[in-house]
Amino acid sequence: MTTLPPRRKRSVAAGLTAVGAVAMLSGCDDNNEQARFGPPTEVAAFQTVQQCVDSGQFDRDTCVAAQQKAFNEDGKAAPRFDSQQLCEEQFGAAQCQRRSEGGQSFFTPLLTGFLIGQLLNNNSSRYTYGGLYRDRRDRDGGWYTGSGAYLSPNNGYRYNVGSKAITTPVTTQRIQTRSSVVSRGGFGGRVSARSSGGWGGGRSFGG
Repeated sequence: MTTLPPRRKRSVAAGLTAVGAVAMLSGCDDNNEQARFGPPTEVAAFQTVQQCVDSGQFDRDTCVAAQQKAFNEDGKAAPRFDSQQLCEEQFGAAQCQRRSEGGQSFFTPLLTGFLIGQLLNNNSSRYTYGGLYRDRRDRDGGWYTGSGAYLSPNNGYRYNVGSKAITTPVTTQRIQTRSSVVSRGGFGGRVSARSSGGWGGGRSFGG
């Protein structure tokens, strides 16, 4: 049986090692996500009401209600940053706005979408809604909730996200500083090929 030259063997071994390392990082990333936000559940995510209606999954009233709730909760749910630069590093130029509350000012990313999830309760179904934000560095086309939970693309308008991200009541976000963002590894606290990061920690504010 012909054997591979020694150089080739080392190359194959190195390649397998690299693949194994990526798989381990991916597995750790998924474990961290589930630890924070629970096992994945399927939701639908849209940028506009018309996109929601055109998907054929929901009627217009449901789509309008979902977008309206996302808008109403945005002031409380959107991630908060203590500087425009820090916010724009994550969400892109001209994608952040200044806000103020309780005598303090901060910056939040623009609301760029909304989700619709289905919760089962006593054999009847009802919907839950939430606002979504996009990290400018995300290359997978996914979304993030205000708390940093990642919506992983599934099929069409379908996405997977940790169940706690859509069942936990919305609370006022903390104001993030550069040190708190760096300590979490960036937006969402995810360390992966997406080059995404996260928020957490920061100064407690309003809740």
